[in-house]
Amino acid sequence: MESIIVNEKLSVVGSIDNERTKQLTLLQIFLLNSVVCGIEICACAGFTYIPPLLLKNGFSEENMSLILGFGPLLALFCTPVIGRASDKCHCPYGRRRPFILAISIVLIFSLYLIPFGESFISMFIGKSDLSKRLGILLMTIGSVMLDFTSQTCLTPCEALLNDACKNTGQQERVFSIYSLMVSSGGIIGYLLSAINWRSNSVGQYFGGEEASVFSILIIMFTLMLSATLIVAAEKPLLRYPKTSTSNEQDGHYDELVKSSQNAIALESGYESSSSSRSVSEENLHNILVTKETNYSVSYSKSVRSILPHSIRNCLTVVTSKSKILSHICALIQTLGSSVYNLLPTNVQQFLNVPVVLRHLALANFCSWTAVMGFNLYFTDFVGQIVYRGNPNAPEDSEAGNLYDEGVRMGSWGLLLHCITSAVYSFFIERLVDKYGSKMTYMMGMTSFCFAMTGMVLVPNVYIVNLMAAMTGFAFATLTTIPFILVSRYHEEKELYFFDVITTTSSSNHGIGTYIATLDSAYFLSQVILTACVGYIVHITGTVTAYMVSAGCMGLFSVIFINKIVVTKQELVILCNDNKIDLKN
Repeated sequence: MESIIVNEKLSVVGSIDNERTKQLTLLQIFLLNSVVCGIEICACAGFTYIPPLLLKNGFSEENMSLILGFGPLLALFCTPVIGRASDKCHCPYGRRRPFILAISIVLIFSLYLIPFGESFISMFIGKSDLSKRLGILLMTIGSVMLDFTSQTCLTPCEALLNDACKNTGQQERVFSIYSLMVSSGGIIGYLLSAINWRSNSVGQYFGGEEASVFSILIIMFTLMLSATLIVAAEKPLLRYPKTSTSNEQDGHYDELVKSSQNAIALESGYESSSSSRSVSEENLHNILVTKETNYSVSYSKSVRSILPHSIRNCLTVVTSKSKILSHICALIQTLGSSVYNLLPTNVQQFLNVPVVLRHLALANFCSWTAVMGFNLYFTDFVGQIVYRGNPNAPEDSEAGNLYDEGVRMGSWGLLLHCITSAVYSFFIERLVDKYGSKMTYMMGMTSFCFAMTGMVLVPNVYIVNLMAAMTGFAFATLTTIPFILVSRYHEEKELYFFDVITTTSSSNHGIGTYIATLDSAYFLSQVILTACVGYIVHITGTVTAYMVSAGCMGLFSVIFINKIVVTKQELVILCNDNKIDLKN
């Protein structure tokens, strides 16, 4: 009787799994990535102007860094929630598009506030010192909102791309084009900021340089957003009604089969995506055994699994040496367990990260800390160190004009950075096939370390821009390799995510949850960067510390990239080194 029930359930799953995945055309891939290009245009052009605008309005380097850190800090907490919510969204328009649209509306509003905040306030209270102060406040709020939305919106966009190419074998191509579109967005964004809008009719029409650029950004982003929303033909995530059965075992298998359907066949929620993998009776039996034997997980074990392996070893050694210290360590673990129990379920699930993804996120964190340290502060570095200008100098003074000219020249350097990244993205797929993901990743970040070294040692405008162009290799690598690896992990998550897949909540996680985890490392890198680098500059007394800090983090990233798991053999070695039991 039991085998008949299993066969009946598997026939239902098999009927869904037999549908083959359609291949995406090149035009579809480009249009799906158009909103990503628009986001990058807004971010690159916007944040070329935002740091100088903040400095010119009286903010110090430390305060400017803190303001630039608020957006990533908000994204750090909101992105995991957005990723998990998009995995479970039952909206008739699809799972990812509602989130993309909602976040994009806030992004467009922030683009309006930055240049027109003071004018907006003046319409109600007139021009005065109060309107100027409120205008600065709105500009600051708009800057934080732009930073937050331009980064948070990428998570549902990346999940949408993965949904579209699921089981097509097009992951490398889709994310290579993703990297190309990000770089192309940077090219357009930095090109917009490198043009002197004051001397042309467009700038005169919109009423200034910043007003012209941000008005153009609103128009371009709206068009690109519309293209993606139209092309992305998502299917809504289906709801399965609960079936009442007279046999408890039948109901238990119903639950397992529905879980398999949600996790495999309908996970993408995309019209051209469905799973080609079938669920065998042996796999279903293994799921049942796993659920029965591993259903309850100790909170103390969960907390200990979050700690790095080296810290756990230290705790073990210390407890073996001293009884007093052992009691202290036991108290710390008890307190940690209590705190963990008090956390919301979403936070607990976020902390329960697979060890393989944890290694990738750590390398991603160091890499993005390095690259964003360059991207955010490069124009300020060129303006103050290369051109020896002063952002706090009076308007139209020699020092002020030199700083503005340096910022404009720095925009050309960032433009070269994006051009290099765009060109290099064409070759990443071939390099991955020939040298592997890890070696390609490592080569990109090694070139970044050389670029930062040359920039600091020779602060010449030509050498600095040449080094800026070289950083494009790292940027193209960062926007491609980690997402390829996450897609690969997710396709075989029973293998790579073995340490968290035993719980029902973890096994039902979609790709949006794992991409959100990876993006959280990116946001955390910016939070720590903006919180610390301003004080480092204050202590050292020079903005050269921006590039030195970026180079050091690039070196750390190379070290941690070497610990990333790519193959099954590396997974076995990782488990042996960390004394983790890898079950077949």
